[in-house]
Amino acid sequence: MTSPVGNGVEIAVGLLREQLPADRVVAGEATAEAVKPWNAQVRQRPAVIARCHTTDDVRTAVLAARSAGLPLSVLGGGHDWGGGAIRDGGLLVDLSAMRRVTVEGAADGALDGAVEGRVVGTADGAEARVAGGATVSDVLDAVRPHGYAAAVGTVSSVGFAGLTLGGGYGTLIGLLGLGVDNLLSAEVVLADGRVVTADPEHEPDLFWALRGGGGNFGVVTELRTRLHPHAEVTTGLIAFSWEQAGSVLRGWRNLTAAADDVDDPAFADDALDVMFGALHTPAGLVLFTSPTWAGDPARADEQIARVRALGEPVLEDVGRRALADAVHAMDELFPQGRSYHLGSRLLPVLTDAAIDEFVRAGDAMPTTCALNVHHAHGAVTRVAVDATAYQYRDEHLVVEILGSWTDGDGDGDGDGGAGAAEAGWVRDTERRLDAYALPGGWPNLMARDDPRAAGAFGGNTERLLAVKAHYDPDGMFTAMPLPR
Repeated sequence: MTSPVGNGVEIAVGLLREQLPADRVVAGEATAEAVKPWNAQVRQRPAVIARCHTTDDVRTAVLAARSAGLPLSVLGGGHDWGGGAIRDGGLLVDLSAMRRVTVEGAADGALDGAVEGRVVGTADGAEARVAGGATVSDVLDAVRPHGYAAAVGTVSSVGFAGLTLGGGYGTLIGLLGLGVDNLLSAEVVLADGRVVTADPEHEPDLFWALRGGGGNFGVVTELRTRLHPHAEVTTGLIAFSWEQAGSVLRGWRNLTAAADDVDDPAFADDALDVMFGALHTPAGLVLFTSPTWAGDPARADEQIARVRALGEPVLEDVGRRALADAVHAMDELFPQGRSYHLGSRLLPVLTDAAIDEFVRAGDAMPTTCALNVHHAHGAVTRVAVDATAYQYRDEHLVVEILGSWTDGDGDGDGDGGAGAAEAGWVRDTERRLDAYALPGGWPNLMARDDPRAAGAFGGNTERLLAVKAHYDPDGMFTAMPLPR
């Protein structure tokens, strides 16, 4: 007897092949080789893959899944560590061929076949159109020749749409705000097949919800985002021995303190961002800082010197660089195909007690793991809590707890196999920081069943769920956790 699921797959494949070229529809055992998630622990496999090249292709795929009754998911950069981009036995909308970035303004036309140029000024600067499958690398590489940067993260292979719609933390956060704060519009394929453009004047509730609620309302096939004249910055690495970690972090807290007098040079400038974390290096375990100065280049030396003075550096590599190159440099730390178990906590402040727990977590950290902390400050804090679905607008820190391993195919479930120590350390570190953390958390780093999703949107929850019910009443889209 043919199962209902089997019938659904046959229906979906038939509908797709009626409207897409044969090589864009993958079904059966071939799907296992056609999808290579960033995290090797993601073992879900779709029953059907629609390799989309256009918005019309995406619409075809959404309607096919709906008609066939198949679960649907969307693959962009594929960095969802928990596997939310792939639903077992479902239809996968693969956007990896939709990576065009159009920087409107340069008169020289296409630069390399994937990027088009012309620069158009907006009230706040230039802008770019970014296709739904583009990565951070695609965006930075496209805008760099024109002297621009975008509000992006710290790893170039991450999907730009997923990063942006989930909040969008990056190294220029003090000046530019979050990724959601730079979004100008989004083209979205809805569950019923309609294609709409959401911006402040059109579908304003959808536009509000997308900015923090992620791809839970439809397939985002194109974004318009602001660009900024920061293609080059002063950035790099200054690391301190782990024995100095506590004192360096207390110094970091003073360095980044908000000033009562905004002209007081003793306090942090929005243009200075100082990420920090713990990392095993050939020189041993270090407390690293990653300072980025995006202000007047003539002031770069004095700003970097303030970070250097936090302790006695054991490693240093800071200079004037393209932001694109600096982001690319982080890729080797988190390559595709390794096994990952990630966690995160949001801290409102870095108290002495939280510093002590951070240091204890570093003491226990396996050699293949890392801690990375973003500092949300400056422009982020000047946006109202209810202006976007993303609620965290006071100054805060995002602690990324990065468990990684390569040996064997264990799942980190704590049975003593491969990944048990690394995943266990992630969970232990989360527990260490729970007492100091904000309610909820950053949904982009939550697994599908993370209970913290219930508090992730605070006072924006009711409106967010109302928008979800309006645009996706049947719950087709499950890009990242939402409150139930």
